[in-house]
Amino acid sequence: MDQGDTDELIERCVVPFYLDMMGTNALRYGRPLIAALAEVSRGATPADVMALLRDGWRPRVMGAWYSVGVGGPEVTAAVLHALATSQGSLDAPPLATAAVVLAGPEAIEALEQYFAADQAEGWGASGVIAAAADHVRRHHHVATPLPLPTDADEVTFAALLDIARRLQTG
Repeated sequence: MDQGDTDELIERCVVPFYLDMMGTNALRYGRPLIAALAEVSRGATPADVMALLRDGWRPRVMGAWYSVGVGGPEVTAAVLHALATSQGSLDAPPLATAAVVLAGPEAIEALEQYFAADQAEGWGASGVIAAAADHVRRHHHVATPLPLPTDADEVTFAALLDIARRLQTG
């Protein structure tokens, strides 16, 4: 993908939405955007989504949300890699949500990697990550050393998961 294509992809897929969908902002602003996001997602190719997931935090936020609509093994692998290498709470909650939706029990390793980095650096998303891991633990019977989430983090992750599922059915 050349720079012109990348710039167009960012303008079309990222700029209009990332502020409303970063971190846990989707809980406040995401529902009214679902139709628009689903439409953009339908026009996105796996290569588009993977390019977003390889970029900085803003594109990674939107790549996470679009990935649930695009899916596929390559996109899932890119989501897991983006989560495992995330550097903060701006993109980690959407990435964790997409990882759980797309990879199910295979998301645990990336969740654990991010959790350890978040704890070490104090990025502030470890609670949502613990809730994502707990969801996988309960629904897929996978063991993880991550702590149980607080009730508030569990509610937050459940709401993020609801937005992702709405995007899938768009």
